[in-house]
Amino acid sequence: MKSSKLAALLAPLVLAAATVSGEADASDTSIALGEVAIPEASCGVDRAALKTAAEGELRIVDVSKLRKRRNILVSVAIINTAQAPFAFTVNALLRDAKTGTMLAILEGRARAEGNVGPDTRKQVLRAALRGAVRQIPDALAAN
Repeated sequence: MKSSKLAALLAPLVLAAATVSGEADASDTSIALGEVAIPEASCGVDRAALKTAAEGELRIVDVSKLRKRRNILVSVAIINTAQAPFAFTVNALLRDAKTGTMLAILEGRARAEGNVGPDTRKQVLRAALRGAVRQIPDALAAN
C-alpha cells in the first residue's frame, strides 16, 4: 500500500522530469566569447574594441535551428591588417566549452577605401567579425 502511494506521488515528478529533459534542444546552445587577440597597436583598434565588437556580433547569432545542444566558446583574433586600402582579416575559432575540442576556424574580411578615421576602422572591424560570425550556425550544423 505504501509503495502505491509513493508511486502515485512520484509519478508527476518523473513525468515532469521527462518532459523537461525532452525539451532540451538547440535553443539551449550557448555561445560565449573566449580569448581576444590583436596583432599590434598599429592596427588602429585596441583589444577592448575588438572584444566589444565580438560580443555584439555573437549576440545576434541564430542557433535556433541547430540539432545539438552545446556550449560553444568563440575566440577571435585579428590575423591581418592592411593600410591601403585599410583592411582587417579576422579569425574566429569555435571550441566545445566542455571538452575544448576545436570545431571550426572561420574567417571574415572587410576593407575600406580612402581616408580612414577611427569610426571607419571600427566599422571595418565589425564587418570582418560579422563575416566570420555569420558562418557559425553552418559550422556547428556540420559538426
